[in-house]
Amino acid sequence: MASSAAGEGEADFAALIAALADFRANRLGGQPSDRTLAKIAQVSPTTVGKWLRGDRFPQRIDPVLALLSAVRGQAEHAGPMHGGEAALLEAGRWRAAYMAEAGRLAEGTRTAVQAEQGRAALERSRPGRPLGEVRDPFALEVHRAIDSPTAGLPALPAYVERAHDRVLGEVVAQAAAGTSQIAVLVGGSSTGKTRACWQALRPLRERFPGWRLWHPIDPTRADATLAELGRIGPSTVVWLNEAQFYLADPALGERVAAGLRELLRDPDRVPVLILATLWLNHWDTLTTRSGPDAHAQARELLDGHKIRVPDAFTGADLDALAQRAEVDPRLKEAAGHARDGQITQYLAGVPVLMDRYRDAVPATKAVIHAAMDARRLGCGPHLSLALLAGAAPGYLSDTEWDHTGQDWLRHALDYVTTPCNGIPGILTAVPGTPRNQRTGPSTTAQSQAGSGPIYRLADYLDQHGRHQRTEQIEPIDFWTAAAAHAHLSDLGALGYAAWRRGLYRDASQLYKHAAAHGNPADAAALVDHVHAVHPGDHRPAQWAATHAVCDNPYAVAELLKVLRKAGAGEQVTALAERAVTHVSLDNPAAVASLLNTLREAGAEQQMSALLARDPAVHVALKKPSSVADLLVALREGGAGEQVATLAARAAANITFHSPYAVAELLKALRQTGVGEQVAILAERAAADTSLSSPHDLADLLVALQEAGASEKAERLLSRTLPTSIATASHTLDHPRAVARLLRTLRKAGADEHVTAVAARAAAAHTLDHPGAVATLLDALREAGADEQVNTLLARDPATYVALDPQGVARLLVALREAEAGEQVAALAKRAVAHVSLDNPAAVASLLNGLREARADEQTSALLARDPGAHAPLNHPYGAAALLNALRNAGASEQVGALLARCPAAHADLEPYGVARLLDVLRELGEHEQVTGLAKRAATHIPISHPSATARLLEALRLAEENEQVTVLAKRAASHTTFRKSKHLVGLLDALQSAGMSQEVTVLAQRLPAAGRFDRYLEIGNHRERFRFGREPDGNAAAPWTWDDLQ
Repeated sequence: MASSAAGEGEADFAALIAALADFRANRLGGQPSDRTLAKIAQVSPTTVGKWLRGDRFPQRIDPVLALLSAVRGQAEHAGPMHGGEAALLEAGRWRAAYMAEAGRLAEGTRTAVQAEQGRAALERSRPGRPLGEVRDPFALEVHRAIDSPTAGLPALPAYVERAHDRVLGEVVAQAAAGTSQIAVLVGGSSTGKTRACWQALRPLRERFPGWRLWHPIDPTRADATLAELGRIGPSTVVWLNEAQFYLADPALGERVAAGLRELLRDPDRVPVLILATLWLNHWDTLTTRSGPDAHAQARELLDGHKIRVPDAFTGADLDALAQRAEVDPRLKEAAGHARDGQITQYLAGVPVLMDRYRDAVPATKAVIHAAMDARRLGCGPHLSLALLAGAAPGYLSDTEWDHTGQDWLRHALDYVTTPCNGIPGILTAVPGTPRNQRTGPSTTAQSQAGSGPIYRLADYLDQHGRHQRTEQIEPIDFWTAAAAHAHLSDLGALGYAAWRRGLYRDASQLYKHAAAHGNPADAAALVDHVHAVHPGDHRPAQWAATHAVCDNPYAVAELLKVLRKAGAGEQVTALAERAVTHVSLDNPAAVASLLNTLREAGAEQQMSALLARDPAVHVALKKPSSVADLLVALREGGAGEQVATLAARAAANITFHSPYAVAELLKALRQTGVGEQVAILAERAAADTSLSSPHDLADLLVALQEAGASEKAERLLSRTLPTSIATASHTLDHPRAVARLLRTLRKAGADEHVTAVAARAAAAHTLDHPGAVATLLDALREAGADEQVNTLLARDPATYVALDPQGVARLLVALREAEAGEQVAALAKRAVAHVSLDNPAAVASLLNGLREARADEQTSALLARDPGAHAPLNHPYGAAALLNALRNAGASEQVGALLARCPAAHADLEPYGVARLLDVLRELGEHEQVTGLAKRAATHIPISHPSATARLLEALRLAEENEQVTVLAKRAASHTTFRKSKHLVGLLDALQSAGMSQEVTVLAQRLPAAGRFDRYLEIGNHRERFRFGREPDGNAAAPWTWDDLQ
C-alpha cells in the first residue's frame, strides 16, 4: 500500500505528502476534494493541489494538520484502517517531518533569500511592531515599581507566577498553536493585570519570532483601532490595556467590538491574540444586559473570556513570593510591609499615594476629590486643569476657603504632581501639557473646554474614589466647572450622571453644551429632559432641531423620536428635511433606523428624498444582519426597486464570516419576496460559508430550510459532513450545540447525517465532564440514535468521568433514562466511595442524584458513611443543603444527628448561606436554632452587599423574627455599601416588604447619590416637591426655565 512509503522513524516530509496523496486517491476515491480541504485548511484549492503534488512547501504546519484531520475523518467514515494507514495519519510524525524539512529549507538559495526579503517588506507594512522589538513595558502601560537603594536592578521586579498566569498561559499557548484567542484580565487597580499580560508575551517573543504587537492609541484608542483593524494580519497580539476606552466609547465602542469579533473569526487572519484588561466595574458595565442594550457587541466579545486577577496574594502565592524575594529587594520590602497580601499594590506605590492623599491640606485634597468625581461621573482619563481649578473651591467649607491663600492652586499642583519613591504622583501631566507656567485665578476664567494643561489621575486613586465617594453629591462649583471646561466628548456622560442624581438644571446645561457642538444624541436627551420639566415649552425642541449635526442616521432618528414625543411637529419636519440630504449612507442598519422613524412620523416627502439618494447602491455590505435590517425597512417603505437592487448586491457580494448573520440575511430576502436572490445567496452559502461549530451549521440549515432551499441544505450537509463537523472532534466538545444540530438535522429529514454526527459525537466526545456526557446522552436519545447511545455507553463513561458531584448527579439520571443500570451502579459506587464528607454541599448533590436515579443500594451506602456526623458546620449553605438532602432521602436519624450538632451556632456569617440555613431550620421546626442564628446574624453579619442583605431580611421575615428584622434593617439602611445602584434598590424593596417605613426613609436619602433619583421620586410627595430637581445639598431646586440655561 502507498502509505508504507512513509516508513517508520523520522519520515521525510515529501514522502509523507506523496503517500497521503496516493492514499486519498486510491483508498478514499479522491475524497475529501481539494475544495473541501481548502475550506478546512483555510487556503485556496490551488494551494492544496500544489501541496499534495509536492510543488509548494506549506508556510505553516497548522493548515496541514487540519487537512490531515479531515482525511483521517474521511478514512474513519470509510471503514477500519490497518496499522500502516493509521501511522500515515499520525499528527506527531507530520509535525516532526515538517520541522526537519523547514530546517533544511532555511539554508536556501539566493532566490529564497530574495523571497524572504519581499515577505519581510510586506511584514513591516502591517500594523504594530515585531514583538522582538517591544522591550519597554512602560510603553504598554505597565505600572512603574517602587525604588530600591540596590543598584543594577531591572526596571520591573522579579515576577511571581499565580493561578491567573497559568490560565493566561494556556490561552497564549493556544494562540501560538494557531487558533485566534482573547483573554480579558479583570481585577482592581494595581493588582497586576497589565504586568501579567506583559509576562505572557515571553513565550511568543522567545519561541515564535513571527509575532507582532499592536497597541492602538492615537488620536483616541477607539479611533486608532478602527483605522487599522482591517489591516491586522496573522500572528498579531492586539494590546487593549484598559479596554473600556476601546469598548465603552459612546460613539465607536460597539464598532470596535464588532470589528474585534470579526478579527477573531476571520480564517484569513488566524492566529491573533487579543489581550485586554478591565476593572471589575467596567467588566460589569460591558457584560451586563440592560435596556437599551448599549454594549451588545462588547458583551459577545468578552463573554466567556474573563480571567479574574485577585486583589491579594494568599497561600501558595505568598510562599512563592518568599522564595523570589531573595533575588529582588523590592519584593522583600513588599513582603514585609504590604498589608493583607496586597503585594502588587505596594510595588506600584499605592501606600505612598494613599498617604499623600490622606495627608493633603484641604485645598489640595479638594483638587484630588474633583478629579476623582470627574472620573467616576463619566469624564475620560484626561482632565483639564481648568475643570479641576474651577471645581475645587466648592469642596471647601467657608472656613477652609477663608484660610486658602492666593497661591493655593500652585501649591496644590506642586503637591499632587510630585513623584515619590520612584512612582508618578497623584496627578500626572499628559505629554504636551505646558510646564513651568504660573497659574492663578485667571487660569480658570480664560480656559476653554478641553484646552490648557491636562492631567491624569493615578489609577488606584481613581478606583478608590469610585468605591469611597459613591454617596457624595458634588458641589455646584463642580457642575459649573464641568459645563465650562469638560472635554466635549465627556459632556453627555456628565449630563446623564447629573440627571440621574436629580440635578436637572445642571444636566440640562451640560446636554445643551454638548448639543451645541453638534451631537444629536445629546440634543435628544436635552429635549426629552427639559420637556419632562416644562412640557409646554417647545423652545428646546426648536433649538435642538436647528443645532444638531445630521451626519449620523442613528442619532438623527433618536432625536426625531424625542421631538415627536414632545409634540414638536414643525421641528420634526425641519430636522427631517435637513437630515435626509446630509446623513451618511455607509451603515445600512443606521439608514434603516432613520427610514423607519421617518415612516412612523408620516414624513413621506422626506422619506422619498432619502430614498432618492439611492442608499441601496451606497451602503456597505460588511455586515449581513445590517443589510437585512435595511431590506426590511425598504420593503416597508414601499421601495421595491431598491429592495431588488440591494438584494442583488447582497446576494452576489456579501461575505460569509458569520453563518448566523447569513441566516438573518436569507430570512430578510425571503420576507421581501426576492426569490431569485434567495436562490443565489442560498447557493453561495451552501458552497462557501465557513463553519466552525455545530451552532453555525444549525443556524444556516434552519435558514435554508425556511427559505425553501432544501437542495442547498443537502449540499451544505454533503460539503460539511462528515469532513468538517464529523471529523473535527473539537467542534463536538459542546454537547448542547451538538444536541441542537441533531434536532435541526432531524427536522430537515437528514437521517443519514443525524447518524454521522451522532456516531462521531458518541465516539469522539471527551469523557472528562460528567454533566457534558449527560447532555450528550440525552441528545442522542432524543434523536433516536440508539446505536450511538450504545457506542457512547460502550466507552464506559461511568469508569472515566471526573467525580464532580453535581455533574455525577446529572449523569446518573441520564444513565438511568438510557436504561444503563450497570453503569448507574458502577458510577454511583465510585462516587459514593470518593465523595469527601468534608464537603456537605457535594454530599447533598450526590444524595439527590442517587435518589433521582433510584440507586437505592448506593444511597444506603452513602448514608452508612454517616455524613450527618462528619460534615463540617461552618458552611451554612452546605449544612442547609445536606439537611435538605437527608430529609428528602428519609434519613430522619441523620437529620436529627446533624441538628443535634447545632449548625446554627457554628455557621459562618455569610448572608446567602445563612438565609438558606434559616429557611431549612424553619421548615424543620427548629425554632430555637432559628432564633439563635437570627440574633447572631442580624447583629454581626457583614452588610457589604445589599442584595445578600435583602435575601437575609426576607429569611428573617419568613421566620417571623421581627425583632431581628428591625435590628438588621437599621444597620442596612444606614451602613450597607454598594457597587451598583440596582443593589440598593433591591434592598429598598426588601425593607418595604418588611414594613420598615423608618428604615425606608433613611435608605431613600441615599438613592440620589447612587444615581436613582427616579426611585427617590416614587416615595411620599417627592415627585411634586422635586418637580424642578434638587440641589447638591439635598434641597428642592428653585424653579428654572429654558432662559436660565447658557
